[in-house]
Amino acid sequence: MKKFKIITVLLLALALVLPLAVVSTATESEPEYEEKKIEFTFTGEEGLTLEESEIADTFIMQVVRAAGGEAQVEDDGTVTLKSYSGFYTDIDMAYDYFAGAYTFSIDYQFVTTNPALGGIFVRMTDPSAYTITNPKNAGTQQHFDMYEWDWYGENGGKEKGVSSIGGSGIRVYENKSAKKIGVSVKTRVEDGLYVHAQGVEFDYPEGFDATGRNNYKFVDDGKSSVQIFVNGGLLATVEYSGEKGTYPDGDEGDSDLVFYKKAVIKDASGTQLLELDNARISADYGAVGLGNRGDASTSFDNIVLTYLQEKKPATPVPTEAPATEAPTQKPTDEATAKPADTTKEPAAATPESGEKQTKSGNNLTWLYVVCGVVAVAAVGIIIAFSVKGKKKNK
Repeated sequence: MKKFKIITVLLLALALVLPLAVVSTATESEPEYEEKKIEFTFTGEEGLTLEESEIADTFIMQVVRAAGGEAQVEDDGTVTLKSYSGFYTDIDMAYDYFAGAYTFSIDYQFVTTNPALGGIFVRMTDPSAYTITNPKNAGTQQHFDMYEWDWYGENGGKEKGVSSIGGSGIRVYENKSAKKIGVSVKTRVEDGLYVHAQGVEFDYPEGFDATGRNNYKFVDDGKSSVQIFVNGGLLATVEYSGEKGTYPDGDEGDSDLVFYKKAVIKDASGTQLLELDNARISADYGAVGLGNRGDASTSFDNIVLTYLQEKKPATPVPTEAPATEAPTQKPTDEATAKPADTTKEPAAATPESGEKQTKSGNNLTWLYVVCGVVAVAAVGIIIAFSVKGKKKNK
């Protein structure tokens, strides 16, 4: 008898707890995301500099005009970078929009015989955030700007790898003389100014225009890899992983920049070509940019950035009826419908999970049915034993 009483109490408790679980599940459903897009397609405006264009609202411009740097919008609607010039994502925007999954697409051409003097960067850190005394540059506090040389060999660097522009991230470049496209990763070493690069080069893919612009697209999942496409075909994948951490960089060895240190470069078939454990791949956000230096020049157009943003809850529509009868004709300022926002498209994945979002209105009716059945069973048991007890007492 006591066992049945205990079972009855447990059933009643379960019937009470399950509805609370239902409420908790409904209120803690995952947020929904939507895809947002930032696009820049340039039109020919004679005399317009890149700093004067709308792109300056999204990117930080770095153009050293005193040293011959140029960033000009041409009459044909393209942009040309010359000498010491470049740009990168505004870091506040990178934290807000590019800490998760994003894509970056650009039509790009690089013109020089030295492939180390230019390139496209992804998953880089703020180039102004790391400085170190450079004995080979008059003892200046060296920044690793988009156009800046890493000064590795000049400061006695002897590790395997090469010097190039930039201080962090993944750099993709065109090697015109070898008819190849390079993919390199900026790395941390114990000599020089602690910055250099290692990478691999790939033959031009089929259909590549060696004398014009080609489309480069980077698909960063925000958690483990960047896929690199050229004219729609996969060229390579850079996987990044491991525990996020800092390096003892700078004059005091106290840099607070956080990196993924492990990196693997694979070809389109998935074959591993290079493995690194000293990578400088940004772990906090995915800033992107372009760099150009010396006698090199860069031509580009059609920048497209996409990212996922959490949807804001809809503003409730007031239900209270007006005090007076509504007019039969709409007011003039509401006669024309507002144009639809074509940049808002439903996102298929969250920045973290990559799975389809669950809707807040999930059908949880079955849980309520279970609660009801449990409650009825418990009550039935109580009644049965109550009746049985009365018969015994007679």
